[in-house]
Amino acid sequence: MQKVFAFLQITRTNNLIIMLVTLAVSYYCLTDYLTPEDLLQPRFLLLCACVVLTAAAGYIINDYHDINIDLINKPNKVVIGKIISRRWAMLLHFIFNGFAIISGFYLSVYIGLLVAACIVLLWLYSVHFKKQFLSGNLLVGTLSAFVIAILPLFNQLISSYLVWVYALFAFGINFIREIIKDAEDVRGDSKFNCKTLPIVFGVRKTKKVIIILVLIYTILLFAHTFIANSLIPFRHSYGQVFYTFYMLLFVIVPLIITTFFLINADVKSDFSRLSVLYKVIIISGLLSMVIIKL
Repeated sequence: MQKVFAFLQITRTNNLIIMLVTLAVSYYCLTDYLTPEDLLQPRFLLLCACVVLTAAAGYIINDYHDINIDLINKPNKVVIGKIISRRWAMLLHFIFNGFAIISGFYLSVYIGLLVAACIVLLWLYSVHFKKQFLSGNLLVGTLSAFVIAILPLFNQLISSYLVWVYALFAFGINFIREIIKDAEDVRGDSKFNCKTLPIVFGVRKTKKVIIILVLIYTILLFAHTFIANSLIPFRHSYGQVFYTFYMLLFVIVPLIITTFFLINADVKSDFSRLSVLYKVIIISGLLSMVIIKL
């Protein structure tokens, strides 16, 4: 039983569930003609397996290469080398990636190539980019958008505008969250010559950078919500009003509020709290697409 829980931990099962829900909700809500039964079609289930296995393999290889750093930053959460051997971790990594690539190419050449590119990037992130200035943060943000951006390759009838909006939203907020996590882990990262933003610029300047990024994304979200909503294919007239209020109350305002927490953030627990808040905002923002289908 201990190994089962360890497996669920290294594959970040909670994140995989969120990813799976995001993929299903995005496909259903951003494609006008779909019914709930379409989500149970074998091809879409294969796409879900493809995305989830790619992500799970990425989490495993990341933990594999981060054992020494994690022993400092979060020693109680280290699994590989303690409960699951390094050999088994690598075997699971290759098995998951193998199934993901086969599934991707079965669905289409373009999906297969995109999955293969993601696998390579996840490997490079774990061994190199994670320790470099901003490149690791940008890469994680890009791979977060991958969950939504893959959908037009699967079904060309999906709304291109909304795919771009939600993919960019996932990219931006995850990019900000990754910088927050670097500030949270600055103690352990500094001992292994990492060149993350908080280490290069210092925590105080990093907070200013994050505030600027939050303000930029707040303006973009405001423009999408109040100006570009005519491009959203709402099914009913009340959808536009409901969507506007939802985005304002559950995405834009919370995003602004986080800046006040950020200004006063000093210790690891402050940044841990902010990381959770940004994760909630990501989920809340993605769930807004349900209103489009009402």
